[in-house]
Amino acid sequence: MEFVKLVGPAGVFFIMFALGLNLSIKKFLKVLKNYKTLLTGLICQIIILPIVGLIVISLIELTPEFQFGIFLLVIMPSAAMSNYATKLVDANVTLSITLTSTCALLSFITVPLYLNLFSKFVYTNIFELNLFIFSIKTFLFITIPVFLGIFFRQKFPKFFEKRIFILDKFAFGIFLLIVFIAILIERNNLLNYFDDIGVVVIILISSIFIIVFIITKIFINDLGSRRAILIEGLLQNGAMGFVVGSLIYSEVVYLIPIAIYSLLQYCALMFYIGNIKIKN
Repeated sequence: MEFVKLVGPAGVFFIMFALGLNLSIKKFLKVLKNYKTLLTGLICQIIILPIVGLIVISLIELTPEFQFGIFLLVIMPSAAMSNYATKLVDANVTLSITLTSTCALLSFITVPLYLNLFSKFVYTNIFELNLFIFSIKTFLFITIPVFLGIFFRQKFPKFFEKRIFILDKFAFGIFLLIVFIAILIERNNLLNYFDDIGVVVIILISSIFIIVFIITKIFINDLGSRRAILIEGLLQNGAMGFVVGSLIYSEVVYLIPIAIYSLLQYCALMFYIGNIKIKN
């Protein structure tokens, strides 16, 4: 995981910066008018996903390392790919961008807070987590770049309007690079552990999909918004998970669930998109 420790923070910084460039104040205010939809999406991402993760690790016997990896994964913001995937299914892209950006902005509070509660009340292994220091680190490489992206988009709209597409593609490439190289370096470990954790990750993905689908079906009428929130919940930010996890543990076994989820989530996404395309 030396690659993730060295390159990961800078890569995630740029990914978050590009994410912030996509969110203008005008777009945010537009989504805010339909606050019920935005609130439903935020609740699914910030509250429901961690609860689902806790239920899975409580019901299935797992090693402490795998428990940590799964919980860390479900408290991450959604992946940058979620905005593009939302566009592919003609869903509410503005809502998707707003949810991803908002969750990223709040992550310097939510991620350390959840990890602190997890270490005190759930986790059997002890890990040292200075809540203040960890919050500062999270704020520096996740929250600040999103703020900078929003600021520069407002300050230089014409400049970034022409280049946003290229920057988005570059950010997505960095995201894939971090995940791909981390998986490539640890491919032997992944193969060895897949039998132990692969089925659990599939159960986690299925549970998230079903629960978020039911919640959005009950509370949201607009199909495009339902699809956007569902994709947001399904695609977790594996690159960020690798970086945050490496700040706490140096052993790769803690990050195995994140690596496997990062692979399988796109299989689930392709199945979901394919199903929509067939129906249409």
